[in-house]
Amino acid sequence: MSYQEYLTARESITTLGQPIITVIFIAALVLGIVSIYHILSSDVRAYRLADQLRKVVTLLLILGFIIIAWFHLRIYQTIELVYPPELANYLSLNMGVTVTSVRFAVPLWIETEKLYFWTLCISLFLGLTNLRYDFLKTQMTALFSSSLNIMLSVFGVLTYLTSNPFKEPLPGLHSEITGWYQAVGAGDLNILYGALYQLYFRIIYYYNSEYMWTHPPMLFIAYASLVVTFVGCVFMLFRREKIFDRISYNHAKFGYLLLTVGMLIGYPWAVVAWEGKDWWWDPKINGSIMMWVLYSAYLHTRIYLKRRNMWRATAILGIICFLSLVFTYLLTYIAPGIHAISQ
Repeated sequence: MSYQEYLTARESITTLGQPIITVIFIAALVLGIVSIYHILSSDVRAYRLADQLRKVVTLLLILGFIIIAWFHLRIYQTIELVYPPELANYLSLNMGVTVTSVRFAVPLWIETEKLYFWTLCISLFLGLTNLRYDFLKTQMTALFSSSLNIMLSVFGVLTYLTSNPFKEPLPGLHSEITGWYQAVGAGDLNILYGALYQLYFRIIYYYNSEYMWTHPPMLFIAYASLVVTFVGCVFMLFRREKIFDRISYNHAKFGYLLLTVGMLIGYPWAVVAWEGKDWWWDPKINGSIMMWVLYSAYLHTRIYLKRRNMWRATAILGIICFLSLVFTYLLTYIAPGIHAISQ
């Protein structure tokens, strides 16, 4: 296995995945247009067409995710960082680490793959929600279903335009792998030490960390569930129908549980990976705590839903919760810190 085989796999994922995500973009765009038309016209045929388009988008997202998983497997198979004897001895003597080589067991939700994974989770949640509820039972619930489809459409389009995982697969990781092989080719032990310093701790505490395989996906699955809660709260503002509250609450409970467990799992990871750093002041961590507190408040206000004005207050709070969720996600890109995209 070699670096050249890795490059071949990287080219293959672009060749295979780019047409798929292009079709996802087109199907998502049409899904949004048809769903808006259904909301404006209440045409049942438009609703049924949108439902079929949603299924197409979901299947394509699953197919694309399988290709991403294949690429990650090829990274593990083809890239092995073999340390020169001098470097292995240095690690053993100075760091107490006995290792001669290491591979990348890279999770499926890093860099440009994060938004793709979130979109996939949303599509799966919408499929489950459609199976659970008969949205064609009333005109209003059919409009609710179309609104969910519009959310999926927005995420599908944003994924293609801002976070295409196939256009330039894992650019950060690719730069690190390329840098290592360049350091090996230079034959200078000092350069190798520098490359190791950059890579070793990221591999152990980030790429290959068991927390990376549990903490982020739990949060993204929670985010997907809370998208449904958000749409339900918007409908609660205009319609006092129990089904919207029930859908919102059921998805909020599930999302809140995963959100809580996911955040708790992140704590021991942070203690180990960022030892000696003031990681608790990180904007993303503080934003996550703020979001968690708001969702805690939403679930508590619902206890008093039958009291005067609490229906509307709960709906508004649910919308604010989702806005805080989006803000927390964007903090990775707009705020400096240990979660920053450049880290």
